[in-house]
Amino acid sequence: MPRLSAAANTTPIDKKCLELGISRSELSRRSGVPLPTLDAWGRRTRLPRDVYQLYKVAQVLGCHIEDIIEPELAEAEESGRE
Repeated sequence: MPRLSAAANTTPIDKKCLELGISRSELSRRSGVPLPTLDAWGRRTRLPRDVYQLYKVAQVLGCHIEDIIEPELAEAEESGRE
């Protein structure tokens, strides 16, 4: 699995992982959220919609759900449906 690196398009979850020095696979193990789900969130091919999964990820990362979501992506997806 490729290592996470700091980039302009890095997701808030990946930024928190970088700060803590953990990989997505470690985040998956600790949170119980499947690695493919975290990978899809990281690629932004799937938006986090399950609040319980977001809560578990936020607990591991030591932050609030609001710190790891990207509301502008959800808004863009909603406007694309109209």
